Amino acid sequence: MGVRGAVFFVFAAAVALLVHPADTGDLPFFVHTSQKLFSDWAGLFADPNVQVGPFQLLVFRVGDVAGVLALLVQLGVAALLWAASGRLLAGREPWIRFAVCTAAVVLGLTYGAYQDGHPAQVVVPLLWVLAGCDAREGRMVRAGALVGLSAGFEVWGVLGAVVLVLAPRARAALVGVATEIGVAVALFLPFVLAGGFRMFDYHWSVNGDTLLSLVLAPGTNFTWPMRLLQGLAALAAGAGAAWKLRRTLHAVWLAPLAVVTVRMALDPVRYPWYWLAVQTLVLLGAAELLGGRLRFARKRHRRKLATVR
Repeated sequence: MGVRGAVFFVFAAAVALLVHPADTGDLPFFVHTSQKLFSDWAGLFADPNVQVGPFQLLVFRVGDVAGVLALLVQLGVAALLWAASGRLLAGREPWIRFAVCTAAVVLGLTYGAYQDGHPAQVVVPLLWVLAGCDAREGRMVRAGALVGLSAGFEVWGVLGAVVLVLAPRARAALVGVATEIGVAVALFLPFVLAGGFRMFDYHWSVNGDTLLSLVLAPGTNFTWPMRLLQGLAALAAGAGAAWKLRRTLHAVWLAPLAVVTVRMALDPVRYPWYWLAVQTLVLLGAAELLGGRLRFARKRHRRKLATVR
């Protein structure tokens, strides 16, 4: 990890311990719901308002019992950010990784992941980036597993299937998709079989400040079948970006960015934490582009020196 990594994690831990939110959004609800995880797990999703996955509830339960929820969530997000940026920026200047991770904390991404109770908005895109890096290297079982695991935080994590397009061969991509589906199903199937699984009974109301309000009257019920259409549109955009850019490293973050952007544009509500996913990917993308430019400039400088000699 080195000195840079140590400084980064100390900084992230300090923010987690010293900065306390006045408004915690959905956090109290999910912390309260997580109490059922070990006492009434079969009824965990009996309330349609529970729109997060079992992994998120497990993290909340462990952190709440230990009394370190803020530290667990924020340091967990920081660790995932450090890992994802390390994979994406492999071979680039080490200070770029440190800079992008520190900037994420300064901009409130780790804090925001805890504040409103939606760490998935940062965790899911980072898992997709890791999966995209694996897919480019042909490690499709691990790539598919990472995408499937992301659904354990929030169901829309399955949309990360777009990074599996980056597989070197079509058959390998199918292996990744099969792995993703298997992992995602395994996470939710016990709750479905136990009965009382009502997550898909929930509906949203179209807000007047969204793009959807231009075609659907404000107050219209937005159901899970509509969510499916929204997801298919996001998948199409992300898969298109991944296919077009599949020979470049840019696809690892641009395809996920296309997914979260389209998903947010077609969402019936406009929650502030939605922006965390976009900000996370834009920040990583900016670091990757900067690292690429510096790497190119360094190579060109070396060629000039070789020519002079």
